[in-house]
Amino acid sequence: MSLLGRMLLGILLIPLQVLGWDWHTRITVTVNNQPLSVICGQLESQYGIHFSYSREIVDLSRRVTVNFQDKPLKRALDELFSPFDIRFARIGEQIVLTVKKYPNITISGYIQDVRNGERLIGATIYSPSQQVGATTNQFGFFSLTIPKDTASLCVSYIGYHSQRLCMTGKSFVIVGLQPSNSLREFTVSDTAQGQRQMSALHVSPADVKSMPRLLGESDVMRAIATLPGISGGVDGGTVTSVRGGGSDQNLILLDGSPVFNSSHLFGLFSVFNPDIVKSADFYKGGFPARYAGRLSSVIDISTKDGDMKEYHGEASAGVIAVRGMVEGPIKKDKTSFVVSARRSILEPILNNIDEEIQKQKGTKVNLVFHDVNLKINHIFSPKDRLYFSSYVGNDNLGLTLQNNADSTTAANPFNESTVTRLNWGNHTFALRWNHVFNPKLFVNTTLNYSQYYFNIDYNYYYQPSKSRDSIHLYGKYYSMVKDLMLRTDAEFIPDPNHIFKFGAGGIIHKFNPGVSAFEDYSQSKTLLDTAYNQATSVGGEVLMYAEDDWTVTDALRVNMGLHGSGFLVKGKLFYSLQPRVQVRYQLPNRWTLMAGFTHMNQYLHVLSESNASLPMDLWVPSTKKVGPMFSRQFTFGVNKILKDQRYSLSVEAYYKSMRNVIEYKDNSKIFNSASKNWDDHVETGTGTSYGGEVMLEKRKGKLRGWIGYTLSWAYRRFPNVNGGERYPYNYDGRHDIKVMLMQQVGKRWELAANWHFNSGLPLTLPVASYEGVNNPSPYDGGGSFPVLDQLSNRNQYRSSVVHRLDLSATNTKEKSWGSRSWTISLFNAYNHANPFLYSIVTDKQNQKRYLQEISILPILPSVTFSIKF
Repeated sequence: MSLLGRMLLGILLIPLQVLGWDWHTRITVTVNNQPLSVICGQLESQYGIHFSYSREIVDLSRRVTVNFQDKPLKRALDELFSPFDIRFARIGEQIVLTVKKYPNITISGYIQDVRNGERLIGATIYSPSQQVGATTNQFGFFSLTIPKDTASLCVSYIGYHSQRLCMTGKSFVIVGLQPSNSLREFTVSDTAQGQRQMSALHVSPADVKSMPRLLGESDVMRAIATLPGISGGVDGGTVTSVRGGGSDQNLILLDGSPVFNSSHLFGLFSVFNPDIVKSADFYKGGFPARYAGRLSSVIDISTKDGDMKEYHGEASAGVIAVRGMVEGPIKKDKTSFVVSARRSILEPILNNIDEEIQKQKGTKVNLVFHDVNLKINHIFSPKDRLYFSSYVGNDNLGLTLQNNADSTTAANPFNESTVTRLNWGNHTFALRWNHVFNPKLFVNTTLNYSQYYFNIDYNYYYQPSKSRDSIHLYGKYYSMVKDLMLRTDAEFIPDPNHIFKFGAGGIIHKFNPGVSAFEDYSQSKTLLDTAYNQATSVGGEVLMYAEDDWTVTDALRVNMGLHGSGFLVKGKLFYSLQPRVQVRYQLPNRWTLMAGFTHMNQYLHVLSESNASLPMDLWVPSTKKVGPMFSRQFTFGVNKILKDQRYSLSVEAYYKSMRNVIEYKDNSKIFNSASKNWDDHVETGTGTSYGGEVMLEKRKGKLRGWIGYTLSWAYRRFPNVNGGERYPYNYDGRHDIKVMLMQQVGKRWELAANWHFNSGLPLTLPVASYEGVNNPSPYDGGGSFPVLDQLSNRNQYRSSVVHRLDLSATNTKEKSWGSRSWTISLFNAYNHANPFLYSIVTDKQNQKRYLQEISILPILPSVTFSIKF
């Protein structure tokens, strides 16, 4: 055969699909979870079909699974590209890809519980065809811009039945979701991997009530303290230190109002009644720009709105307190209320203690705490709503010492008593107005008032039986801080890829850091001593912020923000610009990388003899000598979703530097340094903390919970403390392990266990003791005691390890009128003696001194009965 013939035969033998193609060409393609670009590449190599498109307009990175077997080309491409709104057309010998252009519509509104109208925070509304969605803010509002021809949206919230919302052309909707009777899912952290925020956690009140209780009281702050990176201070107490910061560096908000002291009973319980808590968001790093004023953490607590349709309530009684809550409509579907109250019932316990004490020392103790929450919610229109909320809480401690001598045992009989009363408390009020200006703009304006005070009254009485020379001395010491704030916050959502939040506000701070008086009523009212500081300090603060939550691509999300503020006090102006950046990048196989930088500023300081949040803490403003504190924190994290989203593993590392932290100078004490010149009694220095946190969570199923481990270091340095050398801070805990497990057993029982281990905290101890020159030995002279201790370097020693197991079991039974439950709790189940404080004891008989470890919380069983109606 000639050369020309062989060439013609070769051309005839080429497969037809390579010579050309049309819409009826049948193709066979099988791929599993591959990008669209892979399929286009196979069509080009196997069938000679070329695609032309702009990568900036058409996204072919979306993954699909297809199995086309001998299917016509046009039908196959239609099934492949239609779900992603990609248009295709043949131009010459290639297929040109473009994106379908539809008019957009912005749909906005509220998502709420269909039974009672309670707005749902963090609910999701999602378009499967567009693969875009939005979540509701803290008022239940959402905004989502989508193509006008979108058929439906999916609305979901944990613990509720999902609902498909059909598009009817309305731009404003109110969606009601029906609660599910299925098992609750664990919600301590966000379930959507792409939405998870650096160092941020959402705490579910339902899970708070499931955790083991201290003396029958569930507590949202104690629940937060069981997470990595957080110290609970007093054994079993609430949040005290976060990532090496002090207790004063935690911003605690109740419906937007700051709470200056969040504890009852010296830190054992928080002031937040669990019956009225709706949600709690906790940030220990990666702070959004809208938050400012503290260095270490933000705890943002929202209370329930109140049932708009029916009356409901809860009540419970435990061994330490009783509480109740009632909610319902004032005007159905228009105005609602919710009110809760709680009071301690310690009197029977204290009376038994008093009987034993009075036999020897004539001492009587009285301790009472109570709190009341009220919230009123009024709907003016679908786009306007007004909230009024208030909180009032108090603790009262009374201590009476009696020392009487009667005529049968003493030559000069007398009656002597000392009565000391300590009371402290918080008052907060908030008025909030929500308004939807348009489908893309939501605005909330808040007027807040917050007050914290403590007061100590001292009375001394002495009445001799054979004389009229009686003595009555009176002393008083009190302190108060007040905040009045007006603030506006806005959310502007132009499209699903950008959520702009911005706002401005002003705060008036008023300080009475410590006022004391001492009077003699024996003959007439005579002022013996005047106040250390009767002058009131007033500071003014202004703030502005802006932040953008930007979804750059399907994998990359960035939150950028800037917070600016100024603080004017006593003619001195301080100001700061605080940048915030967070980056999240989603990798294949449900891995997420996260990194963040935050700058925080704090204009307020606390004068305290303890690093725990005690009632006698004094809040003072920055001065010319003691400037504002500020911190810079770098964080890096990795998150992995495992086994069908049942498990989540997160690892975070952080480094935080602090400036202008304060410490008392040597030999300065709180009661002699609360003067106008308090800044003369403190040192300013620097702080550093760094470490890593690991947390494994189980989110779903009958067994839920988490295991957390923290490895951390925290240091402080002051020029004239510890010889100017760096020393471990009081919450330099090093190793910390926390385990929380909750198990559903059948339909009625829920079991819970919480185990905590800490490797010990720093201590400063004496290394030598000295006497006066007349008695050089502590044991010479028949009973002399050391009068001066030489202390070690600051925090050179470590306390004993702390570990504790708490258990609880709850039985719940549904009734025709509601439900009832019994909860049996066991605090410190194996009765480990954890140290509460240390004391140096002098044993005169054996002529030695030793360190005594004092524990106050042994094994504590409790029973709580609760009803819902």
